[in-house]
Amino acid sequence: MKAIDTSLKSFLFPNINDDGWKFISISAFFSLIFFIIWIPLGLMAIALTVWCFYAFRDPDRITPNLSDIIVAPADGKIVSITKEKGPEVLGLGNKNFIKISIVSNIFDVNVTRIPAKSRVLNLFYDSGAKFLHSTDKNSINNERMLIALKSTGGREVVVQQTTTFCSARIRNNLKKGDEFLTGQRFGIMRFGGYIDLYMPEKSSLMVCLGQTLVGGETIVADLNSNAPRIDGEIR
Repeated sequence: MKAIDTSLKSFLFPNINDDGWKFISISAFFSLIFFIIWIPLGLMAIALTVWCFYAFRDPDRITPNLSDIIVAPADGKIVSITKEKGPEVLGLGNKNFIKISIVSNIFDVNVTRIPAKSRVLNLFYDSGAKFLHSTDKNSINNERMLIALKSTGGREVVVQQTTTFCSARIRNNLKKGDEFLTGQRFGIMRFGGYIDLYMPEKSSLMVCLGQTLVGGETIVADLNSNAPRIDGEIR
């Protein structure tokens, strides 16, 4: 197995997602201009550039080598766990799912990962309103991407990405029929947003409300186990 680099150098200079370099370059360019115009303004711009650099970090993750599990598709905090019908736009409105909603903020790693070893069944993308600023993930004007997957065990899993301001922030390179391993990268949602994970209703949850997840590492559910639902406690 590939060794994980835990050195100070890797902490200060992490892997950067390819999608981030243009934002980092633009921010660095304007930082230089602002620094020439007025030093305090330049210092603020440099701080913004540093934040932009770390916003696009793309660290390696250790995905558990287990069959029939679902891992977190992104970093973030679980804000709701419900039982709902599947998304109508994917033709799953007649099926029952457990839905976990995750908030990924501007300080989280925003790279998105496949939750289970699976094949892409269907895709739906809505560009939304380009200059909308809405924190309501259910707004029909928000940019969103829905990905229907079929696991190697034949179970359907859906990942929905929803932005909360502006548009053109979701970047995926997916096609119907693509096959992925559990925890494999498939895109990025720049500067965070909501990630909804739909799982078969008989899945056994391994997480609880309010828990912070690590994308590609945290086991969210077991598709076969009969383990009881987990409740958490603040300590």
